[in-house]
Amino acid sequence: MSDNDVPVVRDMSDTPYGRIAEVLHASGIRPGDRVPSESELSARLSMGRQQVREGLSVLDAFGVLVGRQGARRVWKGYNPGALVSAGAALGSADDDVVAALLEVRQALETSLLPSVAVRIPDHELAELRELAHRMVVLAEAGERFNELDAQFHRRLFACLGNSVLDGILLAFWVQFDAAAPDASSAAADPDIARMHVRIVDALADGDQRRAVHELDAHFYGIRQKSAGGTPAASVTAVSPSNAAPSQTPAPSQKGTV
Repeated sequence: MSDNDVPVVRDMSDTPYGRIAEVLHASGIRPGDRVPSESELSARLSMGRQQVREGLSVLDAFGVLVGRQGARRVWKGYNPGALVSAGAALGSADDDVVAALLEVRQALETSLLPSVAVRIPDHELAELRELAHRMVVLAEAGERFNELDAQFHRRLFACLGNSVLDGILLAFWVQFDAAAPDASSAAADPDIARMHVRIVDALADGDQRRAVHELDAHFYGIRQKSAGGTPAASVTAVSPSNAAPSQTPAPSQKGTV
């Protein structure tokens, strides 16, 4: 990678939205507080109303504040996950970005799943099982299940309250749907759908090691299917006591997971 390829971290304090954010933080604004009016900010910052409006629009797009028609804007606060997902929506569809997000997802999801295993309540496991079975029904009928797939993985990790992870998951599906809205055969593969059932089964049995193995195998199965192979449907043949996360090759193609 050349020096020209390395992203430059820029000082945003001289931008309209950076100056607005800076003065609002200095004022002690908290989530749920109303944002000062455009005229107030204009006077405080010695900035034109049009610049203030543009800066507020950028912060709105980033999800830092929310504006309502005919009402004062409300401060939501800095949420890295929201910024990640918003950034994905702004970018064009890119297979390399989908592959990179998939790799990050695998690393994060498999490492965080043990924490889920000790926290997830029974009623959420029941909801996950219902989503998994609905995926199987759709796949066996030859229909895509990518929307349920997204719901499954976000619901799986919801008990952690990790907004950054949730933003990465959202970013993946935003990019995936834009890059391949109808192309991926993995999005309608019954074996891929059944892998979600096995993840839930392992969690319900209280077997963290097997749950991580099933999730890791799920990502590996996606790559096999995307490469034109057959997903490893015999994961359950591995003894839970001896199961270990599989060695997964670097992602080369996209798929629904």
